[in-house]
Amino acid sequence: MRLGLRARITALLLLLSVVPPGAVVWIIRNRVLGLVRSEDERRIGDALAEFDAAIEREGRDAGEALSTVARLLLEDPRYPNPPPRRAENPVTLFSPEELRRLMDDGGLDCLTILDDTGVVLASGHVPQDAGRVERDRLLLPASSPSFIEEEIRPGIGRVLTLQSRRPLDRSGSRLHLVGGRFLDADFLRRLSPGGTVKAILLDRTGAILAASDPANPLPVPPNGGVTGVDRGLFDVRGVPHTFRMIRLHDRQGSVVGSLVAAVSLERLALLSSSLGSVALAVVAAGILGSLLLGSALARGVTGPLRRLEEMSRRIAEERYEPLVDQEGPGEVGALTAAFNRMARSLAESRERLRQTERLAAAEEVARRVAHEIKNPLSPIALTLEGLVRTRQARPQEFEAAFEEAVRTIREEIGRMRGILEDFSRFGRLPVPRPRPTDLNAVIRKTLTLFTENSARARISSDLDPALAPVVIDPDRMSEVIHNLVGNAVQAMGEGGGTITLSTRPGPAGPEIRVRDTGPGLPEEVRRRLFEPYVSARSGGTGLGMAIARRIVLDHGGRIEACNHPDGGAEIVIVLPWEGPEEAAWRRS
Repeated sequence: MRLGLRARITALLLLLSVVPPGAVVWIIRNRVLGLVRSEDERRIGDALAEFDAAIEREGRDAGEALSTVARLLLEDPRYPNPPPRRAENPVTLFSPEELRRLMDDGGLDCLTILDDTGVVLASGHVPQDAGRVERDRLLLPASSPSFIEEEIRPGIGRVLTLQSRRPLDRSGSRLHLVGGRFLDADFLRRLSPGGTVKAILLDRTGAILAASDPANPLPVPPNGGVTGVDRGLFDVRGVPHTFRMIRLHDRQGSVVGSLVAAVSLERLALLSSSLGSVALAVVAAGILGSLLLGSALARGVTGPLRRLEEMSRRIAEERYEPLVDQEGPGEVGALTAAFNRMARSLAESRERLRQTERLAAAEEVARRVAHEIKNPLSPIALTLEGLVRTRQARPQEFEAAFEEAVRTIREEIGRMRGILEDFSRFGRLPVPRPRPTDLNAVIRKTLTLFTENSARARISSDLDPALAPVVIDPDRMSEVIHNLVGNAVQAMGEGGGTITLSTRPGPAGPEIRVRDTGPGLPEEVRRRLFEPYVSARSGGTGLGMAIARRIVLDHGGRIEACNHPDGGAEIVIVLPWEGPEEAAWRRS
């Protein structure tokens, strides 16, 4: 079955509007999700790398702390040599208070002092261990730290520690200092300062020893114990997480525990859902748009083709009267217009040309006035229709509706009056009456109106206090400043911004600069900004800037518009120091 022209156009637009945008959105989605996954993996990797670095730092600090303890025992008079040990009291060395003070002075969380046979002479973190035989601790290397699980009761309970050994010869006997730091919640929190990575320490059986968030710890991952998997996914209270695990070994290579680091995938899930919704919305919008656009384009093509066929038939019959059909845009519309112009007589063409030349300005003004007046008429008509329906359907509400309608009609009438006044003022601006004036005072007075009534924009001034008086008409110049500041406020929209007015003396005369932090001026608008009927915003008459230029020119000055390098638009006015009237006044 052969498709018609309209169906082919619609199918082509459907293909072009759905497939490329859908593919682009899908690629972007996968790319963004990949970047987020990589970022989460990087965070876990950084936390594990920080763990290795922290272990190295803690081990080095523990070794230095043991050296400090050894120096204190040898040199500090607060720790005198103990009396010789007796057989009936073989472990008397330091009191628990003295040993805890020694731990504080050295910066250690745990400290044990043993003799050469492995007997615990004193322990600062487990005082009750005094007298026990701990020969395994004598095997700890003096050059590197080792992981040791301690049972501290009463108090902390089980905790994983990082400890080193340092021999000490004191009072003719060999002592061994074994001490280090706890790997507790504070240590785990330092692995991820931002808190995005959560961590737990497990013992050799897979039980939790410490957590970076003790009040809300991570659970042990399924199959993630000491002998389980090293990475994977698991749910934490209904939120997906990705985790990685590293094993911790003692000096003999046996596993004493594990570190588990996890990152929440909630952000990734929400992002995936949002991007999926965007992709579906793009495809749906593409389908709907292609159907509407295809139908409109098909009608726009087949209709002009039929009119072109009618034009050819009339020319073949030597009938040159203008076509009744409305001339449309594009090449077919241009051909229709050419045919109609050929069909008109030369006399009619000349008369129309003369009338066009005489009435060109009037037609443009009338068109603009009609366009601007049409906007307020629509709400007036709708308001009156609403009053009629209210009186017929809900007469008890007519009084309230009538008052609101009167207010609306008055506002729109005031709006029309303002439009007509703008057009009228543009045609007959008053002649300036210049006199020596403080330009800064004129600007300050004008800005007070906006300071009290413009909550969206912050208005500041940078006026040169040394500026000499200028020969201007203060009323007309105030109107210019009011117009420029009002346009700047409207240009920045609901987002607001900052408007800065500054004055500076220049070689040609005083300069006034009005700068805003809005979106700036498009180049096409900037070049024609001071022409009548050119407006940078919707709803404007396009006469405000033309009136401002007319007033500045009447003062013998110039006005320019540009975009500031730091953003926003800037209007620059340069006025002469003395106008013609002022020169005549001085001569008289």
